This record gives sequence, structure tokens and C-alpha cells, in this order.
Amino acid sequence: MKAILTKPNLLATFLVLVAGGCGRGGGGDEPVRFWHAMGGPLGRSLDGLVADFNESRVVPFESVSMGRYQALSQKIMAAVAAGGPPDVAQCYEAWTANLIENESLVPLSRFLEGPDGLSAESFGDIYEIFLGGARHGGVLWSFPFNKSVRCLYYNKTMFREVGLDPAKPPRTWEEYRAYAKTLTVDEDGDGEADRFGLAGQITVTMFENLLVQNGGTLLNEDETRAAFDSPEGVEALEFMTDLLRRDGTALLSQGFEYQNEFLAGNVGMIEGSSVSLAFFNDRDGQPKYGFELGIAPLPAGEYDVQLVAGTDVVIFVTSPEREADAWSFVKWFTDTDQTARWSAETGYLPVRKSAMNHPLLVEKLKKHAGLSAAYAQLDRALPQPKAKGWYAGRQILERDGIEPVLRGRLEPREALRVAAEKANAELAKERAGG
Repeated sequence: MKAILTKPNLLATFLVLVAGGCGRGGGGDEPVRFWHAMGGPLGRSLDGLVADFNESRVVPFESVSMGRYQALSQKIMAAVAAGGPPDVAQCYEAWTANLIENESLVPLSRFLEGPDGLSAESFGDIYEIFLGGARHGGVLWSFPFNKSVRCLYYNKTMFREVGLDPAKPPRTWEEYRAYAKTLTVDEDGDGEADRFGLAGQITVTMFENLLVQNGGTLLNEDETRAAFDSPEGVEALEFMTDLLRRDGTALLSQGFEYQNEFLAGNVGMIEGSSVSLAFFNDRDGQPKYGFELGIAPLPAGEYDVQLVAGTDVVIFVTSPEREADAWSFVKWFTDTDQTARWSAETGYLPVRKSAMNHPLLVEKLKKHAGLSAAYAQLDRALPQPKAKGWYAGRQILERDGIEPVLRGRLEPREALRVAAEKANAELAKERAGG
């Protein structure tokens, strides 16, 4: 069996062997294990759903958070190498490609066509863009789990104060930049901005959406080489640099500090996931902000598109009984009632079209003006690449292509060239078998 993602840490492998044994047989009373990276309000929502699922089960379904996606990928790799994988796990498309090659996964087509599968009508209710990302070689290997789109969050109160119409958020790149300048205010006249038009972080997510809006792609057509170092990519990174560094209208922060600055009323606009809304309230559901919140689709470039974010779930080869148990959870979790609840509580997109008419989701969309238009971006969204090695390649793009530019160390063209060379090496290594 080939190693996946990275070479296994020997201690991690040993711990997996001790905790889970070298493989598992039939069901028994051992919990069916689901490994994920959900935390905070997202983890609480998931745990609540799992608890409801367990009410009608003899063998419990166990939700285990690994905290971060990087830790999740490493632990999946170590568990597979040790012969004791979880039963179900969150998985990015690029991870799935590695796991398929290692014969670690059960194709979900097997369950769909079985006695506990989905009818043609039920299967047709699932958004096709999610299924497209889940197919490898024409076979469905994963199922959509936590998918999201990018939104623009803005301070309507601040818009009014500077003479901008809060009912008309920026819809183009040009308006985006102009609004950021208008919202940047030197309140005490000392020559330094006290309130900023925009805040953000060093992230590949903003760049990749600007790239596809500009007509570019992350990888070439057969996903064997980087394509982000194109003229479209250079222009996209130039615009991102103008917004976040050159204009003096943005706060560039570490981690999620940009979100805190927005909630504190110091910033007029931020980009965030549709899930970010779940973090705008405290544990009692009270808003952390004291202004009127606006939500809108991303400002568009030449094309009004963006990439879908998030993971799928996969089922690992264990035993027929445990595999069937795992599928029963996936099927239940992605049914209309549960996917509507998951979306309403977290901001992740519902897996099913029918969920958009569910009372829980209707109420949420009614409560947050603009969220419906933000969700509608799904209709013109694009899938993430599925190539083996792209998860690492995406990290390379952020570290070597974007950060040096936003830190003022390299120009966009040179930084993207360097990142593309390194990403191509990673892609080639994965195609050669690691």
C-alpha cells in the first residue's frame, strides 16, 4: 500500500495501532467512527445531529474532531498505513484521489445501487456541482458534506455614514476598490486611517476566486500542471495586492483578527465564507457586533463566478457491516431535514435543492437579508481541482505565490512563477507515486 499525503509519523502510527488495532472485523458494539475537523459552533451543530442519529441505533456513531484539516489529513494517513482507518471521514477531493489509488475507500456507487440506496428522484435532488467533485473516473467515491461559498460582509451603518447606499454593495472589482477608499476614514486628522474600508488575511481563497473571475484556472485542463501563473493570475494578484496593501485602505491581519476588527466596527467590508456568519454570534446566539450587517455576493470580475469550498465524506474499507453503518449515516445526514438543519445552524450550503424550501432554511434566509443572493452563487460556482498533490500545491501557492507579494518581498509575476514551479514538482511527484 502506498503512503498518502505525507510519510507516516511512526509515533502516530503506533498510537493508531494501540487505539484501533490493525483493522477491524464485524460490527459488534464498537462505535462507528467519524473523523472530522469541525470545531466551535460547527462542531456543536455536528455533535447535536450525531446525537439525534444515535437515538435510533444500537451501535453508536462516534464523532471525533481532529481540530484542523492538516491534522485530519495526517491522522487519516497514519491510520490507513497502520491498517486501522476510521469508518467515515471528511476528505478533500485531492485526498480522495490518493485514497482511491491505495484501495482504502469503498465506492459509494455500490451503496447507491443497493437496497438501501437512493431513488433516481432523490439522487437528482442533490446539487450536481457537488457530485461532479465527488466523481473520480466516472465513479462516485465521496459524498458532499460541508460545502460553502464566499460572501461579502459589510457594515451598513458605516456605509450610511460615508454616503454609500447600504442597499447597493459593490458588484464589480472597480466598485470594490472605490468603496474601500470611501470607507477609509481619518477621524482625528492625524494623517492615519482610524477606520478602514477592508480587512483580510493572507489566503489563497481570495486569490483563487479573483483568478477564475478573471478567466484563469488553477491547473491546466488535465490537472497535471499549474496554470495560475498566467497573465490572468498576475492581474488577479495585482488587484488583490492593490486592495490589501497598496491603497492603504485595508488591514492585513494574521488568522481571523480581520473578522474581529470587522465585528468591532473598525472595518467596512470583509470577505468570508458563508459559514463565517456562525461565528458572528456568541454561544447564546447574541450578535458580537453593534451595527446593521449586510451580506452580498462577491464583487465580480470579467466573470461572475467563484470556486466552491469545503469537503466531502468518504467511507473506508473495513467490514461489510461497518461500511453499511457508515453509509446509513451519510444517507441520513444528507437527507432534506438534516441538510437543511446543518445549513441553518452553520451556514454551509445544503446538499439538496429541496432543502432551500425547508422551514428552517427559509427562516434563516428571511432573517439575514442578502444571504439568499449569496447562496445563489452556487448556481454559477466552479469545482475545486481533484488532482493528487493539489492540496499541497494549494499550500505552496499561498506560501510562495501570495504571501511574498502581500509582504512586499516579490512582484506578482515572479512569485507566481516560483510557486508554479514548486507546485508542478509536487504534482509530478504524486503522479509518480509519491
